[in-house]
Amino acid sequence: MPKVILLYASWCHNCPKAEKIWRDLKEEHEFEYEEVDVESEEGQKIAQEYSVMAVPTTVIDGEVAFIGIPSKDEALESIK
Repeated sequence: MPKVILLYASWCHNCPKAEKIWRDLKEEHEFEYEEVDVESEEGQKIAQEYSVMAVPTTVIDGEVAFIGIPSKDEALESIK
């Protein structure tokens, strides 16, 4: 089962769009999903581990899959 981590920030204007895409997919498909604030201790650790320089960033199964907002179709393909 794929594991999706969405790194976001409270001040980010694009992050809610990415959150909505992943939340909608979560209702329709089976995968692990976690939203992590990049400014939290955990978020800082993940950002450093994957050299994240922008939010929203989506990490899937330990790989940066998207920087920015994926289309719903792109997101769905990445978890199949």
